[in-house]
Amino acid sequence: MNFDCLKTILPRKVYDAIFDNFNVDKIREIRLRSTFPVTLQYADKRLFLRADGGGREYENAITVTQEEINGIIINASQRSVYAYNDDIIKGFLSPGYGIRIGVCGEVVTSKNNVVTLKNYSSINIRIPHEISGCSRSIIPDIVSSSCKCMIISPPGCGKTTILRDIAKQLSALQYNVLIVDERNEIACVRNGVPEMDVGKTTDVISCATKAHAFESAIRSMRPDVIITDEIFGKEDVDVIIEAIGCGIGVIASAHSDGKDVFEKRSFTERLIKNKIFNRYYFLPFDFPSGGKIVAYDRNLEKIYV
Repeated sequence: MNFDCLKTILPRKVYDAIFDNFNVDKIREIRLRSTFPVTLQYADKRLFLRADGGGREYENAITVTQEEINGIIINASQRSVYAYNDDIIKGFLSPGYGIRIGVCGEVVTSKNNVVTLKNYSSINIRIPHEISGCSRSIIPDIVSSSCKCMIISPPGCGKTTILRDIAKQLSALQYNVLIVDERNEIACVRNGVPEMDVGKTTDVISCATKAHAFESAIRSMRPDVIITDEIFGKEDVDVIIEAIGCGIGVIASAHSDGKDVFEKRSFTERLIKNKIFNRYYFLPFDFPSGGKIVAYDRNLEKIYV
């Protein structure tokens, strides 16, 4: 992973403290809040950043000002915030290399429409990672289940990482894979080229809604499997049902803290009732460091894989 762009985005004191003291391959998130300490998600630990490293206590932690927060947004948008406004409205920025910056601030509306954000108050920089082979234990089951499955976990537990590797593994099996990368996090396309290894027979549609990308892909690209990030509600489920109805496998992800919570999400009953997916794979909190995936069938009954 190339972290060079962080040097042009982060305040020097933050950049030096991170890259002088930490193994960057273990950094998951960098959170900066105006006037408050900078925090890191470092592997499975949450640390306050200090000039000499990090720890659980916030004494002597590095803080940033609102001006520095604004500077990060300006630098991440290549000094053209207006050009990135469509993404900022959605709450994020993608400066490249798969890095996504979540943005909080004051919402500006006009005639009930969100037109921009201002007075940025905090940002969350999420760092992508490749763990080659992390999906191999479930690939045979995915294939035998017609590539109709969901990956489910709490935020930050590896959904995007495993989707990326599933694409790579299916590509190695000579599937035509298409990634619908709504926030450009899975393949991390830059100037038309994926910066992550998602396989040699994988196509990518980036930064489009699922509705647009699915329709375009089904009409023109003839994918065997579509891989997409977090589904949220009725519209996302609708396009997935259409794709599966066309004979295309769909592998999607969703946020949820376990089976009991997932069953309470608004779209789950519809998925189960209509038997849309053949498998549901739940990732544990420690999945990136070796935690075991738990599998369920189309009725959400636990099975052994």
